[in-house]
Amino acid sequence: MTALLDRPVPAAAADPVARPATRAVFLAALACYLLLGAVLVFGYDSVMEDALARVSAAATVTAAADPKLAAVGFVWTPLPALLMVPFAPLRAVWPGLVSTGFLAVLVSAPAITGVVATVHGIAHDLRVRRSARTVLTVGTAAAPLLVVYATNGMTEALLLLFLLLTVRRLLRWTAGPGRHTDLVAAGLFLGLGYLARYEAVVAAAAATVLVAVVTLRRTRHRRWAAVRADVLLVGGPAVVAFVLWAGLSWLTVGSPFEQFTSAYGNAALTAGGARAPGGLADVGVQLWALAPLGPVVAVAAAVVALRRRDPAVAVPVAVLGSVLAFEWVLRAAGELFGFLRYQIAVLPLVTVLLALLLARGATRPGRLRAAEACLLAVAVLGTSAWGSAALILTDPVRATQEYHRIAPVVAALTGGPPVAGDANGMWAQDREIARRIDALHLPDGSVLADSGAAFAVLAASAHPSTFLVTSDDGFDAALADPAGHGIRYVLRNDSGGVDAVRTRYPDPVGWTRVGSWPGATTASYAWSLWKVG
Repeated sequence: MTALLDRPVPAAAADPVARPATRAVFLAALACYLLLGAVLVFGYDSVMEDALARVSAAATVTAAADPKLAAVGFVWTPLPALLMVPFAPLRAVWPGLVSTGFLAVLVSAPAITGVVATVHGIAHDLRVRRSARTVLTVGTAAAPLLVVYATNGMTEALLLLFLLLTVRRLLRWTAGPGRHTDLVAAGLFLGLGYLARYEAVVAAAAATVLVAVVTLRRTRHRRWAAVRADVLLVGGPAVVAFVLWAGLSWLTVGSPFEQFTSAYGNAALTAGGARAPGGLADVGVQLWALAPLGPVVAVAAAVVALRRRDPAVAVPVAVLGSVLAFEWVLRAAGELFGFLRYQIAVLPLVTVLLALLLARGATRPGRLRAAEACLLAVAVLGTSAWGSAALILTDPVRATQEYHRIAPVVAALTGGPPVAGDANGMWAQDREIARRIDALHLPDGSVLADSGAAFAVLAASAHPSTFLVTSDDGFDAALADPAGHGIRYVLRNDSGGVDAVRTRYPDPVGWTRVGSWPGATTASYAWSLWKVG
């Protein structure tokens, strides 16, 4: 591999981001992501459901009939919403920050910028030639799927950041006798990764096994004591995060694993939703589009690793590959939708494997020159960018979420025909509902709504405390007897999603329908507003 892989990384050499020119590149990438995100959100009303829902949850913590930290919910991981909580009150001076969901972009854009910086740092650590390192960095920054997830506020951005930070630290640890500070950092990143997305628990398990094996092989004295210490350092934080989050959920809502037991969780959604056809065959098509030369890079990296007996290649495979494998298993079992974003980890996986191939000394002296290294990097990342863009812009089945938001924008900019199933603008009527209810000037807690479905209405409302929502104390009692608990109006989701109000009152008796909205797009919810009594 490289001289780097035979000794610890010097601290001064390990932080290329400190260089002014390099820092300027990443600031430019961040500015581009934020600008693109602003164009999509404010220009085309393009925001993903999950992103807007998390923004709404973050705002509910401080602006609700019953404000509390538990309003972030326990179905999904807490970190994305918690990062937004301090900024949600800015809706008082900039309502669009919350109502449009742009606050989520202020999390995802820096996260993907961090991914780009970490790829650059890994290539620097491995002493990849500057020209090839530039190609790797720029190729990562411009990868179409990463650009999409930098600008749409989804949590995949945070997951990739924490996984790549883990990869970098474990690569440093495998490079020499093993510094415990690197294991500590890797463990903390894995713990934070679990609080960002649940898939990180698989990466934590795989990383722990890898560390145990490497420590066992290179330790001669007190081997099992060393293994226990290293395993505790790298796996302990993820275990603590897992237990802490499950315990808080149990104490607050009575269930440690709401993502499995709740009607709003993934298990209930996949059981009640129409899953995309194709199974693992579709996964294969998605992977082929995202990384056409990925298999070639993986085989070449494995050959080099076996020849040199170097565990470095196992690091990205364990951390990033385990997440991919886990999602493939869930897809095969029918427990996961066929969304393209579930394959996003293949992009940094192939990039890190490529960086390992391009490291100084990975091949025989003179075998791979600077120009050849650049050409290889351009070929791998260029075909990946082309395949990714083609899938996003042409395939509404295998890239359904991305296609229905990006293809309409491209069509509008290029003068192309309208795209069927355009999901942009799907929250327009939710904002209209919020304005209608705000105009009634109702007291706090007098409009009953399920925030699992009405999150866009809550985000758009200038007076969110008017609503009594799922996370508020007293919601269940008010749902059972609205009139007896001061409820004047009930907002019911008439189609799509889970809605406790619709379940409890499929055909209201004694109420007056005062408003009805069919939905702004085919992807939107239909709503009705009822006056109680």
